[in-house]
Amino acid sequence: MKKKLLLITGITCTISLVAQQTPKEITNPNGSLYRECYWVKETKPFGEIIAERKAKGLDKLKTKFGPADDGVAMMEFNKKAHHPGTTDNTKQDEARQTEQGHNVTSTIENFEGQDGLGSYPQDPNGMIGTKYYVQTINSTIAAWDKSGTVYIPQTDLDALFGSVGECDCGDPVTVYDKIADRWIITEFEGDLGSNTNIDTLLFAVSKTNDPKGAYWIYAFEPYANSFNDYPKYHVWGNGYYMTCNCSNPDMVVAFERDSMLVGSKKAAFIAMPWNYGPGISGCEGNFFCPMMLDCDGTLPPANAPEYLFYYWDDTWGCGGGQDSIVIEKITVNWATKTGTINAKYQDLTSAAFTSNFSNTEAFDCIIPQPGNNSSNLLSSTDGYFGYRIPYLRWSSYNSAVMQFPVNVGTLAAPVAGIRWYELRQDTTTQLWSIYQQSTWAPSDGISRWEAGIAMNQNGDIGMEYSVSSPTTTYPGLRYTGRRYCDALNTMTLAEGTVVSGNTLVTTPQDCGNRWGDYSHLSVDPSDGITFWGTNMYAESGAGNGINAGTRIFSFQVPICPTGINEVAEPDSKISAFQDGGTLIINGENIPVGERVVVELFDVNGKRLMQKDMVTSSSTLQTSFNIASLVKAIYLVRLGNDSFQRVIKVSIQ
Repeated sequence: MKKKLLLITGITCTISLVAQQTPKEITNPNGSLYRECYWVKETKPFGEIIAERKAKGLDKLKTKFGPADDGVAMMEFNKKAHHPGTTDNTKQDEARQTEQGHNVTSTIENFEGQDGLGSYPQDPNGMIGTKYYVQTINSTIAAWDKSGTVYIPQTDLDALFGSVGECDCGDPVTVYDKIADRWIITEFEGDLGSNTNIDTLLFAVSKTNDPKGAYWIYAFEPYANSFNDYPKYHVWGNGYYMTCNCSNPDMVVAFERDSMLVGSKKAAFIAMPWNYGPGISGCEGNFFCPMMLDCDGTLPPANAPEYLFYYWDDTWGCGGGQDSIVIEKITVNWATKTGTINAKYQDLTSAAFTSNFSNTEAFDCIIPQPGNNSSNLLSSTDGYFGYRIPYLRWSSYNSAVMQFPVNVGTLAAPVAGIRWYELRQDTTTQLWSIYQQSTWAPSDGISRWEAGIAMNQNGDIGMEYSVSSPTTTYPGLRYTGRRYCDALNTMTLAEGTVVSGNTLVTTPQDCGNRWGDYSHLSVDPSDGITFWGTNMYAESGAGNGINAGTRIFSFQVPICPTGINEVAEPDSKISAFQDGGTLIINGENIPVGERVVVELFDVNGKRLMQKDMVTSSSTLQTSFNIASLVKAIYLVRLGNDSFQRVIKVSIQ
């Protein structure tokens, strides 16, 4: 959500949006809008910018917090979620898991993230790349290597973006484009009430895989009078897609990925007005952000549509519907500069759940901390899927994992659990179905919410989340997960502790305490199996006195046994090299006696070549004739429906 966070650095504004030429735009008959960026500029290497600021004494992070001095921003900040609840909250969760798992693990890396310096909520998010973990919060950036050594010190985002109108409006998001091996850092920009460009969206696209290197900076404005609160970004084959808590109008936006990756001054977006699906009086609400698929592993098939997800709860008290997941199909055509939304593409009936925590409005501050004091309740961030919904493309199907908080207690004494799903898409019919679902809510009275979920390239699922209780559990961070070979609908990892909270969190807000708003879980692209997460927790003295810090950590899910001798399945590896007009692919530690598929893709997700084989040993070698291919970057995938490994190769 938008917040106003002023950092006093002495930097003067160096960019004027007003001085830029009016970008080319086309309004299509179906209402979609094509428009080029306002401007693009190239930065110095970010490391040099940081060093120059430090030499000039401009690296001090002095802060003043909160949106109270901007009336419109405060109105947006205080909005509730979109649904009132009913007074009847006795519906039984049909998929609740109350028992702990049995596989014990511990974190691999576990270190302190950035200090929020008093910002609220901190919006912690970040992703792991091939060498570094990059984290953004309101409204700073930092990076570490994989051992936790600082690579980029905590730095104000205006060092990267420059000063554009009102600086550091917040809601930054870190995106790592695995296929392009690039970093994308975003931030919301604009001065509500005084700047005509009130809803500028800023993108910093790295020129290399080094987050300390140079960037292309883009500025986009979807609609002149819209408010693009809580923007979320999703990597897809033909674009970077955005959903948000939008107003005037609600919208889905696709940004031109290919052009942005090369610094094109003509990079554009296509915005598609979107009407919230149920269309039932009383259900429109004030705050709502649907989510879309975010690519892990290989890209989707070339020109594949994107998909938008939200859920429906029949306890929302506004009539109609049943507990379900609603899917809408988004199709963008850059050649014709149009975008379309296929509303209600699918409606998947779900096992029953209750997602409302209040009989007034959702998104209330209701999660208790020790002492159960009404002034210290934490927000539940309910009513929509959490960010991200990771997408994996397998040999014979596609997967997506998603989650949101549910109430497994009562309205009088709410307890949060996490409803999670794995959906699978039939690659022939293109239809989605619920493959497995469950609510992670052990019977111990502890709330679990503000989660992040991901699937690795073994098909294992990891999940990290916040915890708190009215008795002895201060807000802390934990994780769980499941192996691909485990019984469906269960988290089989015994809950692991990342860090325990040690005090009450306090922020100066009317509703009590906004918590997180984001958390994040991603998979290490180097090994395809290690989960990396970030989230908030209660840390005494942190956050300029509000007692909230951030954490960065990694963990793995135990490997599945091979069966007869209970020998652990080894870590599969893939390598490739070019020999003239032949690309030779080697596999190591491959499951024996299984069908595996070796595939070659272009960077847009188009399958160019494929070989199927049944392994007779734990190693394999095969090859593709690449004499007719142009010099470029390609992707090689080896695997089946139980595991996969993906590497990039440069064909010369």
